[in-house]
Amino acid sequence: MKTVTSAQWQKAAAFLKNEAHPLEGALYAWFFEGGPAERVWTELALFQNTDGGFGHGLEADIRLPGSSVIATTVAFQWLRQLDTPAEHPLVVNGCRYLREQYHADHLNWPIIPPHIDDAPHAPWWQYNGELMEQQINPRVEILGYVYDYAAHFPAVMREQLTGSVVTHLLSQPDEMEMHDLLCCLRLLETQSLSEAVREPLLEKLTAVVSHTVERNPDTWRGYGLPPLGVIKSPESLFAGLFTEVIPLNLDFLIEQQGADGTWGPAWSWGDVSPEAWAQAEREWRGTLTLGHLLVLKVFGRAGNLC
Repeated sequence: MKTVTSAQWQKAAAFLKNEAHPLEGALYAWFFEGGPAERVWTELALFQNTDGGFGHGLEADIRLPGSSVIATTVAFQWLRQLDTPAEHPLVVNGCRYLREQYHADHLNWPIIPPHIDDAPHAPWWQYNGELMEQQINPRVEILGYVYDYAAHFPAVMREQLTGSVVTHLLSQPDEMEMHDLLCCLRLLETQSLSEAVREPLLEKLTAVVSHTVERNPDTWRGYGLPPLGVIKSPESLFAGLFTEVIPLNLDFLIEQQGADGTWGPAWSWGDVSPEAWAQAEREWRGTLTLGHLLVLKVFGRAGNLC
């Protein structure tokens, strides 16, 4: 069984503290060193705009300073992890933005704004009106935050959205695009979901996870969804589906750690905006490295290093 060496762990920690975005440094301190949540909130606030939404590269492949719904969902992922109170300004203003961006006639949100081209971005982030028709990403994930912070959203909105989301998900094939699946899993992780909603979703997503996650180690070097993309701890809902391959995926993850202690993205922007991509790539290293350290720790692959 492979474990992260002390030297490699310290290199990763040094990168997060000194070279990644300060948000990742604050998150490392919170997760591993007993650092204050207030420091994370302070760093996260730097990404929030006056309209309540988040931008400024919080989703590193979108360099737009202005707000986008997709960047705002990234913020709420961290707000949830930190159990941020509903009355916190980050939450109050973020929920305001989501309310204002909601299109009741579509029961949906536009994932990116029309002016996406005002700043560099990955080539796959192209605006067209059809983005409003995406039925899973981001609205399924946002529904979870509507439950988390129910006081900030009308009850009728939550009820209509829940009915639409559940009906749509249950009608889908058992193999799903990876980002759509991750949105679904974030909804399933929502603590305040009723059992009447959770049970059919759990049954459906068990089949989807089984058919979508890549079990073949030969595929893990590319851009895809390996077991550890879904299984974040031994207690994960779907860990039992991957008992044999999780140890292999952990070994693989350790093998892929770079000499500088980091993990880099399996994608690039190609020839698009090389300078902007260089910055985005460094920020992705911070995001991915933090996430992988968390997984290795919880699976006991970090020894006594943290």
